[in-house]
Parts: sequence; structure tokens; C-alpha cells
Amino acid sequence: VSVLYWPDTASEHTMAKVGEGDARWIVSDRQDGKNCGNWHWEEKDLSGVTHEALKGKFAGLEMLTAGPDGLTVTAKEISDISGDVSVAQRKGKIFCYFDIKFTLKYKARLDGETGEGKVTAPEVDHDGFRDEFELAVAATDTKVASKKAEAWMRAEGRKAIRAIVRGYFEDLFETHNVGKFLNKVGPAAGSTASASPITSSAAAPAAAAPAPPKPTPKPKPVVASKTTLSWKLDWRCPVEDLWQVLTDSGRATHYTRAPAKIDPRASGTFEYLGGLISGYFVDVVPHEKLSMQWRLSSWPSGVFNSVIIVLTREEAGVTRMEFAQAGIPEGEYDRVRDGWVRNFWDPIKAVFGFHYDIVE
Repeated sequence: VSVLYWPDTASEHTMAKVGEGDARWIVSDRQDGKNCGNWHWEEKDLSGVTHEALKGKFAGLEMLTAGPDGLTVTAKEISDISGDVSVAQRKGKIFCYFDIKFTLKYKARLDGETGEGKVTAPEVDHDGFRDEFELAVAATDTKVASKKAEAWMRAEGRKAIRAIVRGYFEDLFETHNVGKFLNKVGPAAGSTASASPITSSAAAPAAAAPAPPKPTPKPKPVVASKTTLSWKLDWRCPVEDLWQVLTDSGRATHYTRAPAKIDPRASGTFEYLGGLISGYFVDVVPHEKLSMQWRLSSWPSGVFNSVIIVLTREEAGVTRMEFAQAGIPEGEYDRVRDGWVRNFWDPIKAVFGFHYDIVE
């Protein structure tokens, strides 16, 4: 980091020249490496801290103690959690960027019978954690207790999970003064600690000891809003097989690992992932075309967008899918695009062995 000084003895008639000893151009390197004025980008990794804190919040949590018919539901553990959480500052302003996903396992008891299930959060990020981010619920066995717990979890349990996650990140934002400027942030009363969340030793709320430092990704760049999504995919399967996978409720339930209801006819309705995705068909041409009005449950009531899927036989055993989605709400493009890949294309490939190539 360099510091530039302009002495008052400068001549009014000649320009200062670098490397010629001109007193008006004195540049000295900072030996202490200090980030002058907090101008440069700095960040602190809170990924490990956050993972452990969320695990602690849900481990053994009693979510329902006296429900319908005596049903009880208890969170067992977050069995899988990944993603990055970073607090950063640039030009004196504090930011927080995160994108995590996790799976929560729970157990249920009803009339002496025990059952189990899980809740999957495919994406929780800094833009959408205050909204009704996606949570997919699925019983992991066929017991009555499991089915009852699954229904309760969809109706009420997801609200509790969102509230806990939302509360954790709200506390983290408050602890690290996210959204504020460093020159407006002072240390806590009686504290001599620096106000900077980057150089301070303050940890995330309810945090265990910080994980060893590891490289963190740079924040997502700000991009123009996208409202239209399209693909051309070549699937290594007959067109009839791909059509069945896309329109059969049983097959969709199998590869999404969540309840699906599909009535593939004009004006027929559909639900995937237990209602997280829903809508109705506008036009259906068997083995050729699906045209639908499609929405996520977290979108405002009445907001739909258009999805059209056209299938053609390219050659024996190869089906070309032309996919177009228009009218995606502002800020939802990445979530929608990643959701198709994560919840549909990749699971179809994994479950049925239908490999695909992205043409464009």
C-alpha cells in the first residue's frame, strides 16, 4: 500500500516527475501492510463456524411435543451441510455473502410407533434467506408416524426451520454490523476491540471455535436481471422413455425423492417436490410437447411463468429436448436454473441412467 504526499513547496509552473527526486512526488510503501482507510477488499471466512452453529441449533430440537393424535417430532441432526459464508469489507462498508445447503433428519413418534424423515434445503443464500426459501420434505419409510410427521412438517415444521435459520443469519448480520460503514461503527461499551469484522476476533453468534482458515470464493458479481432460460439437451434414451419420466407421477416421485402429482392433459395440474413447484398444463402433445404455467411456492400468489418443453427424435436412442422458460421473476434466475439441474436433469440421469449432453 502506498501513501502519496503533496508538499506545499510545489512549483506552480512545472509538473512533478516520477524517479527524478521531485519533492512533490513522494511515495512511500507501508511497511506494516495496513489497509489505509479500510479501502481495500478484506474478508473473513465463517463457513466452518456457521456449519457447526446450525448443527448445534437443530441437534435434538423438539419441534412438536403434543401434536395431532399425540404426534411428536424431534430434529435428530443436520447430517450434511456445505457452502461458504464470508464477511467482507470494501471501501469501508461491511458485506456478508453466503450460499449454503443442508439436510436435516428428524424422527417422529405416534402411538408407540417411530418413524423418520428428512428436510433438504438445496440453497439458502444472502439474497433469499429472509424469504420462504425452498425446503423439500420426505418421509424415509412408510410408517404411519412418518407420514403424519411429513404432513405436519410441510404445514408447520418448515416455518420453524426457516425461522431458526433466518434468526441465525440476522444475529450474524447484527454481530458483524453487515450493511453499515466502519466509520459509523464503534466498539462495544468497555471494549477496545477494532470495529472491523475482518480483523476483529469476534465470532459468529452461538459459534464454536473457528475452523482452520481456508480459501473462500469471491462474492457473486452483480449482473443484469435475467427473465428467460433456455436449453437444448440431447438425452441418451428413446423419446417415449423421457416422456414417461417427465409426466408420470410415480417416476417423478422416485427421482425427486419427494411427492409428485402430475395430470398430463390440457388444464391438468401438477405438483413437484411436495408442492414447492406447481402449476397447470396449457397444451400437451404426447411424446412431443409440454406447455405449462409454472411457479415456485415462495413466489407471490398468482405469479406464474411459462415453460415449454419440445421433444424430437434425433436418432435411434437419442432425444433432443428444447426447453424454454420465460417470465422468471427478478432475482430468481439462478435459483430456477440450478433447480432444474439439481432436482430434475441430474436425478433423472442418476436414477434412470439417461445421460444427457448440453447442446446449447
